Amino acid sequence: MKEIYLGRQPIYDSALHVEGYQLSYHPTESADALEDAPLLDIELAHTRALFNTLIEIGLDRLVGNSKVFLGVARDLLIQGSLQQLIAAAPHMVFEVVADIVVDEPLLEALKALRREGYCFLLDEYEDNDAYRALLDAATYVRVNVASLPEPEMLLLVAQLQQRGLGVIASGIEDQHILETCQQLGFNYFQGRHFSQPRLLKFQGIQTNQQAVMRLVSALNRPDVDLKKIEALIAQDVALSYKLLRYINSAYFSLPRRVDSIQRAVTLLGLRTMRSWATLISLSNVESARSDLMTIALIRAKMCELLGEQLGLKQRDTTFMVGLLSVLDLVAQAPMPEVLAALPLEEEINAALLRQEGGLGRILACALAYEQCDWEIIKESGLDAAQVNEAYMTALTEAYRASNELLQD
Repeated sequence: MKEIYLGRQPIYDSALHVEGYQLSYHPTESADALEDAPLLDIELAHTRALFNTLIEIGLDRLVGNSKVFLGVARDLLIQGSLQQLIAAAPHMVFEVVADIVVDEPLLEALKALRREGYCFLLDEYEDNDAYRALLDAATYVRVNVASLPEPEMLLLVAQLQQRGLGVIASGIEDQHILETCQQLGFNYFQGRHFSQPRLLKFQGIQTNQQAVMRLVSALNRPDVDLKKIEALIAQDVALSYKLLRYINSAYFSLPRRVDSIQRAVTLLGLRTMRSWATLISLSNVESARSDLMTIALIRAKMCELLGEQLGLKQRDTTFMVGLLSVLDLVAQAPMPEVLAALPLEEEINAALLRQEGGLGRILACALAYEQCDWEIIKESGLDAAQVNEAYMTALTEAYRASNELLQD
């Protein structure tokens, strides 16, 4: 099977909770064997490759319980082959591409599939006769926010919502565009802005958060003292409770219950303690984003695996760089300001602030995969197949670990 990049980009609802993920197929080879074939043949081949990959990997591994938005070739809709490739499910939405040929066979096929329970999204919607003919079969409509002036966009969104459609704003590049789209009444939002922090004044850390930050700082010192770690945890009731609940969770499945802070610290070891404490510190910072802890775990595991590929011996550090890379998103403040409250080694700071050094190279690759920036990945010198496998493994680990790491 040809190795591929599998793009995975979130779509957020009005509360900035994840509504679902758009999945897309990208061959890793610079010269695709089908590049000289007709466009429709390429589209069909890519759709089949995407669906086959999803069946092999499993949707739960890629998106958890969220909805999944998938592009689908016109021929699969017309020929009735969609049912043969993948069964309809409430959390699956099939995308009708922007330049699709709209005719009677397509309209009849979509209406028939809609009656069977299939859900469709109209991509890059424009208010013309062809697209209006497709609205009866749609559940979602995606509109590029740069395609119309604001007064016309306001009218279009209202008209689409009157038909009971969920309207997605794509191309959200910054906070100003997001706020404008919220005012225009869009139901859902998608774009690169959601991997960037808002430039807000960083608010002071609350008292209980200070205890966690002291713990994280102590765990990251070269001369770390386990006795001091135990004392810092024991001084905070909430930390003690969370640690004992974590060590006794199904994630570890220990034969005997652990009731001692000292034994818990000993069993977990420094690496796991650093990860746990960092995640606890991130979870204590208020944020409207429900997906950031999962993003942190995905980046952390991916960085760790990519570091192993490059032969880096700093396994603990590569994992930590991935975890800390979401600090600015969670705190909604610039990274330098956030890192000032968390003294770290200069190598980690250089990776987080400027993506410099070996750690920075790994983080840059993980961020590029998240943004579907395949050129940066190719330029990284990392093997494409291994990068894909690292991402898929990281997804699995993130969904498996997040509930246990962050439970109350």
